[in-house]
Amino acid sequence: MNRIVLIGNGFDLAHNLPTSYRDFINHYWEQWGQYLLGVYSSEKLTDKLCSISQTEEPESWHDIFHTRYFPTGIEISPTDVIETIRANPDRFLIEATPFFQHINKSFETKNWVDIEGEYYFWLKRIFRESDCGYDGAKPLNKELDEIKRLLIEYLDGIQKDQIKPDLVKECIQKAIHGPCEAQDISIDGQPAFEDFAKKRLDFLATHSKMKKETFLNKFGYPYLSNHSAIDEYNKQIINKNYRPGLNDLVNYPQHISNINKRREIVPDFFLLPDQILLLNFNYTTTADMYLYKNSGFEVNHIHGKLGDNLNHIIFGYGDEMDDDYKTISKLNDNDYLTNIKSIRYLETDKYRKLLRFINSDYYQIYIMGHSCGNSDRTLLNTLFEHPKCVSIKPFYYQWQDERGEWQDNYIEIIQNISRNFNSMQTMRDRVVNKEFCRPLVPKDN
Repeated sequence: MNRIVLIGNGFDLAHNLPTSYRDFINHYWEQWGQYLLGVYSSEKLTDKLCSISQTEEPESWHDIFHTRYFPTGIEISPTDVIETIRANPDRFLIEATPFFQHINKSFETKNWVDIEGEYYFWLKRIFRESDCGYDGAKPLNKELDEIKRLLIEYLDGIQKDQIKPDLVKECIQKAIHGPCEAQDISIDGQPAFEDFAKKRLDFLATHSKMKKETFLNKFGYPYLSNHSAIDEYNKQIINKNYRPGLNDLVNYPQHISNINKRREIVPDFFLLPDQILLLNFNYTTTADMYLYKNSGFEVNHIHGKLGDNLNHIIFGYGDEMDDDYKTISKLNDNDYLTNIKSIRYLETDKYRKLLRFINSDYYQIYIMGHSCGNSDRTLLNTLFEHPKCVSIKPFYYQWQDERGEWQDNYIEIIQNISRNFNSMQTMRDRVVNKEFCRPLVPKDN
């Protein structure tokens, strides 16, 4: 039995990395503020997403902020500049493209934004409305390309300056490499789980010390300090009435009963997954630091990673289950399909590698920091409803509200997961109950 760990932006945020779209948008405006502080001209300033100009008699941008709005000698931050511009609409004018303006408005009203979701929203508006500010999908795609370029540039700086091995959290490390638990497995997946447990018992009861040591090292367990627990359990489970050709060497029914009813006496090593795949939806390499050297486990950067050719970075939308997608695909205009993820997946073999993995054996899914929103709906549906998927376990985010009470987003994740299923009956069987789930980073960490 294998394990797929879905890595989303919440994974990076759990490491206190400023990688959210909110962080990126704030950085964009900070760059504008920094630029304005050093410009001595008074002309209208423009980039590919917006422009900033003065509505009264133009003055040097530098002088405006260093003399008119702030006392001489005071340190002015880029944020101060942007806040001043926004607070004085009679003096300054910010003009943004419709798409970028909508992103910022969403950010201002909800304090968060899904850029990929907003892109799809505007893509649908363009083919429905003639007066939405665009005469086709091509201008919108150019704007998304610019946002992607700026986002990758921003994340690249974080990657180089902040993503270091000392960020690794033990609680996440243990969760990724932990045992498969019977309570997590769907009713439909129980036969596959029992078969897996029997095969692992055979391996640890009959294989050589070297093979067992190699296996345990993949999960960060040194064999020398753990072999006694394995040997002791093997002694308990060996069939004392074993007769070659007549019965089994080990007592399988007793082993399965122990797993279900006396889990505490079964060493974790007997339930470790065969393979682990980190399916990384982020562009950063934070997740890569969690695999032990020479483990043989892999990270699949399904959307590309920093340092790749920019054309291999997938940034767009992936919801073929949406009714409007069928309409878009019939428009006979390829500009509408430029940033559809399922098409962009064909530029590399990462998606095909994923298909080979899920077809190779039964698997459970861990969700770490991925919202399971609609922008990845097609891919998630493939994973969640696959006949070899036996469980889906979300690791939720936990925080304290303004009253000091602890809140979490377990239900929100489940709601999003449900949209990736066609069969609600299958969804209810495969999603792990909250009582068996835990926060990605518990509050005492």
